[in-house]
Amino acid sequence: MEMFIADTHFGHANILGQCRPQFATIEEMNRTIIDNINCKMTRKDLLYIVGDFSFRSQTPPTEFLEAIKPRKILIIGNHDDSWLKKLSEEEIARYFVGVYPAYSYKKNGIEVHLSHFPQLAWNRSHFFAQSLSICGHIHNDRTEAIAAQLFPLVKCQFNAGVDINHFQPVTLEELVANNTAFYQRTYTEEEWAALQSTMEKLR
Repeated sequence: MEMFIADTHFGHANILGQCRPQFATIEEMNRTIIDNINCKMTRKDLLYIVGDFSFRSQTPPTEFLEAIKPRKILIIGNHDDSWLKKLSEEEIARYFVGVYPAYSYKKNGIEVHLSHFPQLAWNRSHFFAQSLSICGHIHNDRTEAIAAQLFPLVKCQFNAGVDINHFQPVTLEELVANNTAFYQRTYTEEEWAALQSTMEKLR
């Protein structure tokens, strides 16, 4: 099984006041997200971490990586360089299947692009639902940043950030459902049928 997650911000105490008031402490947030990952995934599964895994953590990020069961691919976010550069090549190979600034894969003719930062266009994005983009970075922002304002309009791009995905890793189907609800996206019958066909091909 493959799942997606972004913007976990493990150990980042300031984020509680910025957009996560539901957590009383950073320890509670860390524990909740790790438990949610391990409840849904096994060591055989693959978790795509679409950036900002940890930031300004008093706990070494390797402790969080040790606690998380599934295999991991990291797409580097703007807050990841600071802790990644402290890891040896051996440690990176131990904790990750791969670490990339951006990552793409193709299955049954469908392309999936993963980048921490939202995009207005990517390869084949002009062919509706033949190519999907998965990102993070904007958390649950809908109004302040231009990227957040434009994001709902790009209907084949999906925010994997925990803030709109119930602090859980999500399947592609869950990602589409959560983004559709949160951003109140509307699809024509033709668009929705194409998107459903794409998800079927990516299973």
